[in-house]
Amino acid sequence: MINLLLGLGAALAVILLSLALHISPWISVPIGVLAGAGLFIWQGRKIQQELEKIFTRAGELLKKQQFDKAIEAMKEGYRFSSRQFLVKGSIDGQIGVVQYLRKKNDEAEPLLTAASMQHYIAKAMLGILQWKRGERKKAKETFDMALKAGKKESLLYAVYAYVLLEMGEREKAIEILNRGLGICKGDERLITNRNLLQNGKALKMKLYGEQWYQFLLERPMIRQEAPPFARVSRRSLRG
Repeated sequence: MINLLLGLGAALAVILLSLALHISPWISVPIGVLAGAGLFIWQGRKIQQELEKIFTRAGELLKKQQFDKAIEAMKEGYRFSSRQFLVKGSIDGQIGVVQYLRKKNDEAEPLLTAASMQHYIAKAMLGILQWKRGERKKAKETFDMALKAGKKESLLYAVYAYVLLEMGEREKAIEILNRGLGICKGDERLITNRNLLQNGKALKMKLYGEQWYQFLLERPMIRQEAPPFARVSRRSLRG
């Protein structure tokens, strides 16, 4: 990407200039590397700040249920795709999540597929679509990939367990919840649901509140505002 090339170029320029001034390579090379890395990080932060402004504006539009305008606002971020890694995948994932919530699955799925692996919510939604279509193996593979990025997210283990339970794989669902407890130690929601499954009962996904309802697998009794899925985390925008 452009930012990487700029960083490499800056590093090379500093090294060559230092060598031309007869500075030892043992000093020139580290200085050049630091200069290049510094430029790369600085450019990346500038782009992240611009993306955060775009997604803040899109978030306000989503709260007003102005979905099409919000999507158009997010698309403005594509102009940074050639400059920074993961930008396109982050934007694709977020737009895909919005389309999923609108139940526009044909439009959502290609975007969820193209989403950055860091966007584990998008990948979980993709896994749900695959499962509903009967592609059980592919759905499991997608959830396993999502867990690599969101391994500290209690909700992700619970959603995966829910899907496995719907597939009739109760023991596998218990295994996933236990895996989550190995990382999210002491998480009461995972403990409660693991114990429920071990006793032959259904999961209590409402323990996750609005975070759970964004997957559209159960309907909430009352929804006061747009679910938090629409809020893009800084983590998903980091290149």
